[in-house]
Amino acid sequence: MLIVLTLTLPLNANLAFATTGNQTNTTNTVQSTPTLTNATVNNSTTQKNTSTTSTAKLTNTTVSTVKKTNTATSTTTAPITNVNNTTTITKNIAAGSPATTTTVTETIKVLIYSGIYTASDCVTGLETALQYDDTHNVIPNVNFSYATSTVINAATLAGYNVLIMPGGDGGSLYLGSSSISGTAIKNFVANGGGYLGICAGAYAGSNYVSGDYYGWGVAPDVDAKPVSYEGLLSMKFTSAAQQILGSNGTINIAHYNGPALYVTGGKAIVLATYADDHTGYEGYADIVGDFYGNGRSVLMGSHPELTPQDPGLIAEMVDWAADVPTPETLSQIGNAAKSVDNFIDTDHKLPNYVTINNQQITMPSFLYMLIAGTLGVNSESSYSISVKNVSKAPDPTGNYKAGNIQKTEYISIAQQIESFITANGRAPNYANTSLGEMSFGSLVHMFSSIFSYYLNHGTLPSQVSMSP
Repeated sequence: MLIVLTLTLPLNANLAFATTGNQTNTTNTVQSTPTLTNATVNNSTTQKNTSTTSTAKLTNTTVSTVKKTNTATSTTTAPITNVNNTTTITKNIAAGSPATTTTVTETIKVLIYSGIYTASDCVTGLETALQYDDTHNVIPNVNFSYATSTVINAATLAGYNVLIMPGGDGGSLYLGSSSISGTAIKNFVANGGGYLGICAGAYAGSNYVSGDYYGWGVAPDVDAKPVSYEGLLSMKFTSAAQQILGSNGTINIAHYNGPALYVTGGKAIVLATYADDHTGYEGYADIVGDFYGNGRSVLMGSHPELTPQDPGLIAEMVDWAADVPTPETLSQIGNAAKSVDNFIDTDHKLPNYVTINNQQITMPSFLYMLIAGTLGVNSESSYSISVKNVSKAPDPTGNYKAGNIQKTEYISIAQQIESFITANGRAPNYANTSLGEMSFGSLVHMFSSIFSYYLNHGTLPSQVSMSP
């Protein structure tokens, strides 16, 4: 998937800055010096800070030294090179330095249920498909890891992005099994996890199986019709599938009594339909995507893991259900963060907004995206980065002393900011740190530096050194 990113940084700003420039040292320190003052720029009232200067320095001793260069401009296009659909991020480097690139990858962690009532060939087929997806880079820069478990509960689901409930003896048997906690599954999806239910797993995950029983309802807007057919059939992808799964046309696929699905309302998306009448339900859905709480679910009646196997379709369904930010998403935010840093260093002020994929993101909303990205990268678990409407800080102030903020502390600060924005709908005036109160503007600058460092080096910095 090719994503074109343009970042537009207007001259109008909320904060005025002074800078002493960037420094290079042997621990790969990215250094910038913002000064927050009271002023008005283009009729935009600036925010105040009781400190006069501050230096944010990122340290991680495991990488080589890179010196950032800046260009005075109001419009910045982040340097992205797409080669064979692989997004490569080129670092800003000093003249005469060798060019270096870093490819950002994400890992989707999948748990496959393999206990009582499952069909062993379905479990094995999923394992081989995910192995293929991972080793053949089916989705560029997305890795797949998996494990199997004969028990599904809160403990076994912890740390995974997606649960796959495979084909088996029947959805009702899954529902009644003491080895499977329906409550844990619903909580897992509601809290941001993904669910892929195939055949019996689709019956169990649906809202209601017509004339028979209610499912877990992790696809709350999808009901199911029982089907009695075994063999190959034709499945046709919808236009939505082309956008979401990258699939189109009609394919032959194995079927073993899986449900005919239909949408009852809400946000559910039909991704593929039965193209013939082998099931008795031509035109009904074979694949549907839905939403449950903060998570996503995909139900499928047929068997892409069996012959003729379709590892690519499995990869795309898992990827969509996981809703883990793709490398392209992380690259967009990282390059926006780098551009904000460069803009501050060059123009000595915060921009009013950055433009990502033709959408203007204000600095309060961008801080929320930086926070979500930092926390997600740190947790390596299921998380999402979305644009949130965040109001500005009404009275941003701050005063702090020189010192270091370790990674554990800035992660804690990020968690506090996320909770504050979620509860209040606006950016904080400042955040309490071990060095004192850090203002909104300094927070934007610090987390921009942190996330751009991650983009360049594939790891979060071990500490941030602050000097007022």
